[in-house]
Amino acid sequence: MRYHPLTILFRIYQLVRNSFVLVLFLFVIKGQSEFWLFEYGRYALIAVIIWRIIYIFSSWFTETYQWDDHSFHLRKNVFVKQTTTIAFSKIQNVTSHTTIFHKLFGYTSITFETAMDGIDDSITFDFVSKQHATFLKELAQNHSKKSTVNDVEEKESTPTPAKEPEQKGVIYFTPSKRELVRASFTSLSFLIIIPIITKLYEYAAQLLPNPEQYNGLFYQLVENKLLLFIIIVAAVLIAVILGLIKTFTRYGKYKISATDTHIFIKKGMMNESHFTIEKSKVQGLEFQQSMMKRIFGLVEVRLISAGKIAEDSVSVNSLYPFLSMQRAYHLVETLLPEYSLEKEMERLPLASLYSKLFRPSWIWLIATACLAYFKPAFLQIQSTWWIVSLLLFILVVVSRVLDYVNTQYTIANDQIQWWHGGFTNQLFVTKKRKVIEICCSQTLLQKIWNVASVSTMNRSSTPRVEVIDDVPLDFLKKLTAWYAAHDTQMNKRA
Repeated sequence: MRYHPLTILFRIYQLVRNSFVLVLFLFVIKGQSEFWLFEYGRYALIAVIIWRIIYIFSSWFTETYQWDDHSFHLRKNVFVKQTTTIAFSKIQNVTSHTTIFHKLFGYTSITFETAMDGIDDSITFDFVSKQHATFLKELAQNHSKKSTVNDVEEKESTPTPAKEPEQKGVIYFTPSKRELVRASFTSLSFLIIIPIITKLYEYAAQLLPNPEQYNGLFYQLVENKLLLFIIIVAAVLIAVILGLIKTFTRYGKYKISATDTHIFIKKGMMNESHFTIEKSKVQGLEFQQSMMKRIFGLVEVRLISAGKIAEDSVSVNSLYPFLSMQRAYHLVETLLPEYSLEKEMERLPLASLYSKLFRPSWIWLIATACLAYFKPAFLQIQSTWWIVSLLLFILVVVSRVLDYVNTQYTIANDQIQWWHGGFTNQLFVTKKRKVIEICCSQTLLQKIWNVASVSTMNRSSTPRVEVIDDVPLDFLKKLTAWYAAHDTQMNKRA
């Protein structure tokens, strides 16, 4: 069957949205420029847009999809005939996005991500009714649900806006207003006013008849202290209000629910996203703490999936980015009872700190060599290059000391977890059966201090590798014995 006809309109809308900045720049801001790059750029942009519109229409007529009891089957025939089959059992997680454009028609989009790496590693339906999206999701989850093409075509041909199907499961988390206000300040959302003012100034400067006559305006404002105070207060208020609006629209409807087998994450007010993952397909957990979140005792927990997850300003697989540490632990153990997070972990010995401090920093060495060669003079200060080099060296040392202080690790039953990181640290937790490879390495410097590095690899579209440096050799032996026991158990079962 063909994709919904409104898919054409949606893809043209995406084309307009993605081309808007280039069109504005080439045809409005630089519209009168005769520089060859801008002149030929305008012709190239027109050609690309025309080609893209032709492709959108032709692809709708030649791309079809269908399914059976076990798989999706996709067919493309624009330039090259191509058939793709993706089994339901290969689908790792499901994500749906409902933008403002979708809401105008009462539709949504849905993506099925697999653990494969390549062009056909996911299936995206850009424009489907919510009933059809629910049908496809249940079809993939149940592996056995049957339906005829004609039945669904009949549903698709009736563009009646439908209410979103009720999410099954128990709701475990929704942010309170207090948590949203705290998130607004922790995420520094109020700083959004800076790029807005910058952009407005850039556009306004293009429209001013004689920009040079406004050069002294800044100094006039500084001399008038009362006016300057009023402007600062107004700017702070606008920044806080904009930050709150941005936070509430992004996290206002955040909801985490779960059944015995699945976890559901919903977020967004204007643009909605739904993320669904089977509990048994969670490869591990990642707790992330920036410096700001550490000050406020907050953490972001992400569910690691073998499927590819689209990068966004807020990851769809995140269990709310501003959870308190205690609540994050409780929420994880409630949603995934098989994970029992250990609060008491082992710390690195003092020898690990020496190993970290004596390890050469290639970033600092290369930066210092470049600074010494070019000798930049910021504000006509001739000694700028060695001052910058010294500051960079201090940052490297502080980061390594923090990494030593933050690093903790433990092995408990079939689970391994460790904290590590400098200015931004993270906790990684996974199960033995989810680890597909363990690698140990030791440099000459580490050999002096009797420490080594360990990495684990988890299954994903791009294999996920986690590394912890300068662990003692005793832990190394314990880890390899722990993982070898896994292989022994697997061999016995085989």
